[in-house]
Amino acid sequence: MSQDTTTGISIDIRQRLRNPGSVAGAVLLIGAFAFPYLPGTGQYEVFLLGQILAFAIAALAYNVLLGYTGLLSFGHAAFFGGSAYAIGLAMEYTGTSELLLLVPLGVLTAGAIAVVIGYISVRHTEVYYALLMLALAHLIYVITVKLYTVTGGTDGVPITTPTIGGVDYLASWGYAGYLMGVLYYVILIAFVITMVLLWAFMHSPFGLTLKTIRDDPERARAIGIPVRRYRWYASIMSGLFTGLGGAMYAVLNGHVTPGTVLHWSRSGELAFMTVLGGTGWFFGPITGAGAFIIIRSQAQQLTEYWHFMMGLVLFLVIVFEPEGLSGMGARIRRRVRQWRNSGGER
Repeated sequence: MSQDTTTGISIDIRQRLRNPGSVAGAVLLIGAFAFPYLPGTGQYEVFLLGQILAFAIAALAYNVLLGYTGLLSFGHAAFFGGSAYAIGLAMEYTGTSELLLLVPLGVLTAGAIAVVIGYISVRHTEVYYALLMLALAHLIYVITVKLYTVTGGTDGVPITTPTIGGVDYLASWGYAGYLMGVLYYVILIAFVITMVLLWAFMHSPFGLTLKTIRDDPERARAIGIPVRRYRWYASIMSGLFTGLGGAMYAVLNGHVTPGTVLHWSRSGELAFMTVLGGTGWFFGPITGAGAFIIIRSQAQQLTEYWHFMMGLVLFLVIVFEPEGLSGMGARIRRRVRQWRNSGGER
């Protein structure tokens, strides 16, 4: 990274530290670290927040393609589920139970899948790219279902509680202590690392190149940018971090099946979260993942037709607020600022 780039990132960080939104984000992050110890917090709340963080990792990674590269993917379930299955199968067939080995294995597996699927898919754009990703990911789904003797078919594979740093926290602390102690913080730290790394990547020359390709691929090609190669790099990066989200989901849930991690609907959910939060905003997918999990959780308690409610939410967002929840928040902040500048006059 050049000195100019480092200086630019430092200036950007200082500007964001003066921003009220950034201060609110920092407060939320501190609250997330203290969450298990807040009054009234139980296992369900910690489990729900753990799910939000795992999906937020995957949604941030999904936005590398949709928001920064301009590629709509319906195949991210292959990366999410590939990582989860790599962990489950490694546990079952090798007896490995160390999380510090299993998570890198899952991420690398997702990266390997992204190398192959991405290389094939970036040869096309727009709807053809989306459908090719969907087809290749669904191929992995079908293979996983059919290889019953290896993968357990539709029954899936169990993921036993892993040791962390060689310590069996489940035996020492019980399930509640394990979930609300070390496991929650592993997921939270993975989320923070993802957020910091992707933020740095997307504000580096690499991220600016992806934006150039998104805005005008022909002009990018004309000034010498190898468009197809950069789209492939973006697919690999997105696949690696989506795999990290899949790994966190797997160890949190303790069991994975093709229907829960490899089905095309999982790719659709990641797209839903990203659009809900706002594709044009770096932190939008985090907001979208949180809103999606909470709305779905409440809708499932109210009615068996919760799919209808989720569809209605997506319809309303696309029609009335295409910039998502982050865009809505930004508009509210602008109006408040205008109201203050006008001295409170209407």
